[in-house]
Amino acid sequence: MELKNRIINEASDLFFSNGVRSITMSDIAQHLGISKRTVYENFKDKEDLLAQCLDLSMKKADIEKKQVTEESSNVIEYLMKLHARQLQRVQNIDKKVLYDIKKYHPNLYKVIDQRQKDDLGIFVPLFEKGIEDGLIRDDLNSEILLWTLKSQLKSLIDGDFIPTQKFQLSEFMDSIVFIFLRGITTAKGNELIAELSPTKKRH
Repeated sequence: MELKNRIINEASDLFFSNGVRSITMSDIAQHLGISKRTVYENFKDKEDLLAQCLDLSMKKADIEKKQVTEESSNVIEYLMKLHARQLQRVQNIDKKVLYDIKKYHPNLYKVIDQRQKDDLGIFVPLFEKGIEDGLIRDDLNSEILLWTLKSQLKSLIDGDFIPTQKFQLSEFMDSIVFIFLRGITTAKGNELIAELSPTKKRH
């Protein structure tokens, strides 16, 4: 089991930093200093290994969300801290990863897509709580806010418009979420964003 976990962890790093298609089972074996046969003794094929890498990533995300929930005293703090954790995760992820999964491993992409829908589903009650607390504008519809955020984030996955030579995926994600939050929050909410923002220029 220890070896299997090691393979999953190392393969995750290779897949996420280089793209899925460009990494072979031979590459993974060589990187680990083991035989390709050993890799296949633990995983049926590359898709099986990739599925377990994604499962590990989702479990880590669940732990992070639980930690953020426990650390946050209001909706804005929760959203800002959750976003900061997500940024840390995507900073070293190659944009080709999701494209490769969608094109070459469609069944796994469906799992990711459903997971994203499930994750975003919690935002409607969050937005409504923010409205009650005077942090989010009360003239906005929570379901429309969810649809807007979902479509913007999905454009990062499906769109080819991002000039990756000039900008990192994390920069686009940061800007989209920051602009979104600034647009939906009240003056009180904006003050909290300024307090929690790591960049002084945002104040």
